[in-house]
Amino acid sequence: MTGPRSAYEPPHGPPEFPPRRPPLQPIVPRPEPRPAPGPWPAPGRMPLPSVPVVLPPPAGSAEDRLRERGILLLSGHLDDAAAQRAAAALMLLDAEHDGPVRLHLGCPDGDLAGALLLAETVDLLTLETTAVATGVVGGPVLAVLAAADRREAHPHALLRLREPTGSASGRADRLAADAEQHARQVDQLLDRLAAATGRDTGEIAADLRSGRLLTAQQAVDYGLLHAVLPGRR
Repeated sequence: MTGPRSAYEPPHGPPEFPPRRPPLQPIVPRPEPRPAPGPWPAPGRMPLPSVPVVLPPPAGSAEDRLRERGILLLSGHLDDAAAQRAAAALMLLDAEHDGPVRLHLGCPDGDLAGALLLAETVDLLTLETTAVATGVVGGPVLAVLAAADRREAHPHALLRLREPTGSASGRADRLAADAEQHARQVDQLLDRLAAATGRDTGEIAADLRSGRLLTAQQAVDYGLLHAVLPGRR
């Protein structure tokens, strides 16, 4: 015979350990939208090395019509990318054009490595090349001017002899290598200006450090130019 339940007995038996819980639902990540197909490589693959692509000017534009006549215009800061595009354009002119090439320069400054690259490209051209200084031409861009077969300028053009500057960062050995490379490139610039002017490299180096400014006629006397273009008025 079962007696009455004591007050201290639990109504539903002893508690379970661990307590029963409903099973957890698995966490399913939300699908990420797929990128639109494009020229980039698929994820996980190393990108292929890129090569500078030189796009021709639009057909019928003023730049395109000038290039058909062997005329190339360069203005503003001559950085490495602009120097590469100009070098590619000059090589195309050398391969496809029949007459002389005229390179109009209006670059007050530029990157030393790019200017030397463009100057070396002018050295390799088989066509006669004339460089015309327009506005202000200075710094490393003078190497491009000195590489031309003939050097001319507008009457009000200015040529600034300016020592190229450079910047570097990183470890001490990397800084030393960059400084050595910069010094070699400055020597190449001095050699080109000395060959064009017939002056001593020490004199040219002093003029570069002082930032000497030459008018078109003074540049003729200095040896950087062959002639000043006559004005029509």
